Amino acid sequence: MGAFGQRLAHVRPQALGLALLLADAEELPRDLRRDHRRARPAALAIAVKGAPTVVISGEALEDLSPLGPALNGEGAPYAVIHDAHRTLGVLRRFGLEVQRFGCTLTAATLLAEGADGQRDDRELAPLVQDHLGQELTDGLRQGLVPSALERTITPIAAARAELLVPLIRRLVPLLRERRLATIFELECNLIPAVLAMENAGFALDARALQRLVDAWRLERKTAEEPKRISRLDKLISTLGYWPRDYVELDGRIRCRLHPLATDSGRFSCQSPNLQQVPAEHTAPGVRGCFVAPPGRRLVIADYAQIELRVAAHIARCRTLRQVFVDGRDVHRATAAGLARKPEEEVTDRERKLAKAINFGFLFGMGARRFREYAANSYGLELDLRAAEAARDAFFTTFPGIAAWHGKVGALSQRARSEDVTVHTILGRRRRFPAGTFSFNSALNIPVQGTAAEGFKLAMIDLHRELQAIDGQGVLVIHDEYIAEVPEERAEEARGIVQRTMEAAMARVIPSVPIVAEAHIAGSWAEK
Repeated sequence: MGAFGQRLAHVRPQALGLALLLADAEELPRDLRRDHRRARPAALAIAVKGAPTVVISGEALEDLSPLGPALNGEGAPYAVIHDAHRTLGVLRRFGLEVQRFGCTLTAATLLAEGADGQRDDRELAPLVQDHLGQELTDGLRQGLVPSALERTITPIAAARAELLVPLIRRLVPLLRERRLATIFELECNLIPAVLAMENAGFALDARALQRLVDAWRLERKTAEEPKRISRLDKLISTLGYWPRDYVELDGRIRCRLHPLATDSGRFSCQSPNLQQVPAEHTAPGVRGCFVAPPGRRLVIADYAQIELRVAAHIARCRTLRQVFVDGRDVHRATAAGLARKPEEEVTDRERKLAKAINFGFLFGMGARRFREYAANSYGLELDLRAAEAARDAFFTTFPGIAAWHGKVGALSQRARSEDVTVHTILGRRRRFPAGTFSFNSALNIPVQGTAAEGFKLAMIDLHRELQAIDGQGVLVIHDEYIAEVPEERAEEARGIVQRTMEAAMARVIPSVPIVAEAHIAGSWAEK
């Protein structure tokens, strides 16, 4: 392997195919067999045009660092990988970093435009068939090698590696044609930051969480109120097994993050789903179990009213833009329009109603649905007439939003007989095949997707900036970013996080001021 690395470093090809096959560890649950932190490599194949494909297997996989000089540094080749997230995570465990890469799974997911329901779960074989007209008949699912095939893995791995460069050369022109090249580059650049976050994990006081779980179970035995019973059942089923199954020996809990598993580009999370951790007002004490270790502090940050700011930019709504340019409270501005009074005279209840109005009607909610939303989320009881008046007031206050809704609504006519596509600012596309158009999704995806893209740009920058001060991101949840940093540099880190988040989002949304709020804490519960 060392000789091959030296030869590769000498030849310096522009591109190479890199295929990693994993042993199908049947002792693990199926959803964990692709987890880069647990996977066992079966073979690594490297294909360079005009040279024999090299396949590494067996004990040689235990230390891949001799390949490092050939795949990094100035003039490093462009490595084409299928499922770079998983592959790079595994290779890192065995000493190999890959500096420049492109992911055929990422390209195919973006090109599918959310229209086929597969998300980021795409086999290599159908892509090869569709774009190269070749059969890949190795029978592998998700790149996992059954034990019966491990002894004959060399030709299988080689065949996969040899197809990757030709495949990316077919996919890249399609990305450019559909203006997806920018978002493809962003998603590939994001992968190292995501891997670092997954590997870092979040420190968790498992004993404290177990005490909470035990208390819920005890209360469940005597609870009588149906809503409380339902709530307890959900907490127990969601969090009850985390202390036992997911907290590792170092006292940290590590999830799997999926940057491409939603139409909008927002992250999804699993094993466990830390996005399900309830807020303090919903389940007191839970977030307090997520802590900073001794000598460290948390920096917790999120964007202020980011979806409304993004909508103001996308809809070109002058009125809503001006609220943010002036530094005014957007919910108070809506309340003033509804009550027909100066903003300074708006009451707390009127502002709460306006908050429900802004977030409820922005994405196309009707008056009847809004009544339920206001009651369940804000404790506000409204009759249908009041809900309809609230909707009218929202669109009267922000006519640019009303015009944007009208333009999106007009797409529904065409969508009955033809495909319709919406997109984010950076070009991520969501295609609705004829007859499947959703007005609410067509409003939601460009806004949430654009916000997600600005956030991902920030994550890429923060990964680099925080490393320089021995800090590390540990979790993302929608618009929230949590970092763990040295205690003595916590204030410096807070400033880095806030400035970086604002600057990255401003590159995507330049017409509206961006505000990120960050604070230092000892636990996730602290404000």
